[in-house]
Amino acid sequence: MRFRSTILEADGSQSQTVLDATDEQALHARLHEEGRTLVKVQALERVQVEQRVAGDVRMAPRRLLLLTQALYEALDAGVPLLGTFKAVAEQEEDPNIAALLDDLGDRVAAGQQMSDAMANYPGAFPGIYCALVRAGEQSGSLPQVLESITGFLEWRLEIAGTVKQAMVYPMVIAAAGYGMVLFMLAFVIPRLGSVLSKMGGDLPAASQMLIQASSFVEANVWYILGGTVAAVVAFKMAAKTAAFQGAVLNLLGRLPVVREVVRTLAIAQFSRTFSVLLQSGLTMTNALELGSAAVSLPRVRDRLEGARERILAGSRLGDALQEEEVLPPVALSMVLVGEEAGRLPITFERLSRLYDREVKAAVKKALGLLEPIVTVLLGLVVGGVAVLVVGTIYSAMKGIGK
Repeated sequence: MRFRSTILEADGSQSQTVLDATDEQALHARLHEEGRTLVKVQALERVQVEQRVAGDVRMAPRRLLLLTQALYEALDAGVPLLGTFKAVAEQEEDPNIAALLDDLGDRVAAGQQMSDAMANYPGAFPGIYCALVRAGEQSGSLPQVLESITGFLEWRLEIAGTVKQAMVYPMVIAAAGYGMVLFMLAFVIPRLGSVLSKMGGDLPAASQMLIQASSFVEANVWYILGGTVAAVVAFKMAAKTAAFQGAVLNLLGRLPVVREVVRTLAIAQFSRTFSVLLQSGLTMTNALELGSAAVSLPRVRDRLEGARERILAGSRLGDALQEEEVLPPVALSMVLVGEEAGRLPITFERLSRLYDREVKAAVKKALGLLEPIVTVLLGLVVGGVAVLVVGTIYSAMKGIGK
């Protein structure tokens, strides 16, 4: 095994070289016999892993939450950060994340700020996360900031779970309806068409179109299934991009049933993020910049950026939000009062709690409307095909009677 080694020579100078040894202990013993001291050692395999993952390593939201909780508990208990990174890395099963944590520990041990070390891994630590940590380091309140980040990440996971739960029923119903129609077109109606062709007789135009469509589906069913799988995979990949997410949210924001859910979610995201940023000590303009980036709905995000430009031009926060029509009247009045009293962090914390409840209520209301709508649409599609089939059989039997 090869090791990159920093060695203290007998004359007091230091040198760096790559040496072969079975393990670190054997390397240490060999150098000791030569009158040299091993100062620092790193396996080249780990170095290669770090270099490979530095730019593209990803950390799941729940994994980031667990790491933040560990860092907060360590700092609150007086445990050095270096030991925390090493301990968490030893328990990590993913070698890429373990290498990331080891590297963070090494950077902190070398005197680098934790926020600067985390900024080297933008895929694992978002910009807003690094900004919050940097604000905590500069204000000397890093444990409190990490506690706030923990609550913020827990909230994001809870909201994401609520939204995903709301999407389960429509997606299951849509998939079941698609599968049922495809089965009827590929396997049921073609058998009926072959029987009707033997019976003869003229069929209505709608029945002829149905039989022709079923013949096409039967002849290309495997291509259709393959295309469906490819479309699902492509959709999942596209759903991870910000541009696609923004386009979908803009579309959903115009639909009657889910419009209120999307807008309420955007306001809740801004209120929660802005509250955490202000409590961490960031300036209002920086908090607005990062807070707007955390909002999913592009329309609201653009308005927040416009409000930031107005503040830079000299406007007050409440006036800027009012001119850009970011918040509803009730929320805006709370912001105006909070700004006058100098209690904006507390005001936005209360707004975040208010809109947490509003998001859940809006999702519940939308589900109450979506379930019957989706069920009726599925019934219309499947029922329409069934009616065409029955009508085709009736027309054929009527022709035989004549």
